[in-house]
Amino acid sequence: MTHGDDAGLVFPPRIAPIQVIIMAIWKTADDKMGTLLKEVLHKAGVKIKVDDSEQRTSGWKFNFWEMKIRLYSVTGVPLKLEVGPRDVANRSVVVSRRDVPGKPGKDLGISMEPSVLVSHVKSSLEDIQAPLLQRATSFRDRCLYSNIADVNSYEELKEVITEGKWARGPWSASDAEELKVNEETGATLRCYPFEQPQGFHDWS
Repeated sequence: MTHGDDAGLVFPPRIAPIQVIIMAIWKTADDKMGTLLKEVLHKAGVKIKVDDSEQRTSGWKFNFWEMKIRLYSVTGVPLKLEVGPRDVANRSVVVSRRDVPGKPGKDLGISMEPSVLVSHVKSSLEDIQAPLLQRATSFRDRCLYSNIADVNSYEELKEVITEGKWARGPWSASDAEELKVNEETGATLRCYPFEQPQGFHDWS
């Protein structure tokens, strides 16, 4: 998996359904700042959710959001904001990056002051996005493009597929002809470029 590690999915922030999850760990109802922080970040354009479920332990919540979120069909949330009674007293939060596990990925004592918090969250999301994009691009160039062959005829297509490579060529045939290609070669169409190259169209 391009965007993932041994723990599961690592969502690139720009395509993440939820960019930030606030892990609210409360002792008293008076400590609940999650909703306020959510409003601040939401107004700044951040896709955010608060997990203030008191029936769950903090450890359960952490594993839940990192590994599997079946309820919301989301995994790999890029950033966690951990907020407990001590953080509320200090007017600060702990910011944890999904792509950097453990202590190296934690920023402690980040101020709850709106401008500071918004700036830190947005810069952290960009810091996550850039290396993920670079890694995905490098993986694509190394493992995919080097294994793609351009074809200009059906015979070339079949030859390339027989060699176990990806074939790239123009396409304007029907669904029936696509099925024929699949039946004869085992290949399926995966990507349709916005700009189709010119070339052969007769798949008979």
